[in-house]
Order: sequence, then structure tokens, then C-alpha cells
Amino acid sequence: AKAEVASKRQQALMDLLGSGDSPLRGDAFGFRGAGLYGNTISEHKRSAATNPMNKLVLHVHASSNNTILSLTDANGRVIVNSSGGSVGFKKAQRAGFEAAYQATASIVNTVIEKNISVPRIELRLKGFGAGRDASFKAITGLTNWNVCRIVDTTPIPFNGCRPKKARRL
Repeated sequence: AKAEVASKRQQALMDLLGSGDSPLRGDAFGFRGAGLYGNTISEHKRSAATNPMNKLVLHVHASSNNTILSLTDANGRVIVNSSGGSVGFKKAQRAGFEAAYQATASIVNTVIEKNISVPRIELRLKGFGAGRDASFKAITGLTNWNVCRIVDTTPIPFNGCRPKKARRL
């Protein structure tokens, strides 16, 4: 009797997964359509790439050690990302102007390879590293993308946490 109840539960679960009402994005049957939580991530990437009305956002995190770039759609889903370290720079060179410039060029090349149309782009700059200027100059110099907005998203505390003890040399 217990085995019969367990098999009925398992059958009900399999019926749910096999139907179009699955809350999961992908299941055992290879279901890739829209579940209760929306489309799959790969469909979002395709829709961002094919819909020319979408504005893409280039997030530039320019720290003192590295510059990390992420090209996302308007909803924040990452399409392409790159960094100073991923383009071949090691240690302290990752934080430099040239590393950020080449990381941005890498993103531009990937976008061209994937045939993603970029009618408008928004730059979101975060941090005070050398990558801020480098990424902007690379976008304006290497592409003809329309930069519609430049936003500084650097977190600035309004006297929040106590800072670390000052280093004395």
C-alpha cells in the first residue's frame, strides 16, 4: 500500500513536470517553455539580442585592484561580461587603464560576434579606479553605440559605518 501511494505521488509529480504548468525552468523532460516564473534565461538573452527597442546597460566596476564589466539588458540579466584579469592582465596590471580598455574591447567584440544589436546603451560607473575613463573612451572610440545615459552608482556612505583604523607607515 505504501509503495502504491509513493508511485501515485511520483506519477503526479511527473505529470506536473511534463505539463506546461511546471514552476521549474527546465525539467526532466527537456521542457524549456515559460513556467510559472517566466521564460528561461537563454530566451531572455535571445529577446535582448533581437529586440532593437531594448536599452542595454554596461556596468563598470572600477576598483583599485581590477575593473569588472558586465553588459546586461534593462532587467539586469547579464549578456556578456569581462574583466582586466580575463583579458590576460596579472596582479597590479589589472587595475590599469589599458586593462579596462581591452576588457571593454573584448565585450564589444563578443557583442559583434553574437550579432546583438545595441541601439542605445547606458553606462553605470561604480568605483574610483582607472577603468571608469577607459571603458567610456573605448565605447566611444571603438563603436558607434548611442550612449543615452551615464550614471555614477558608487556607494557613498552618509556617515554610516566607522572606517578602519588609519594606517601609519
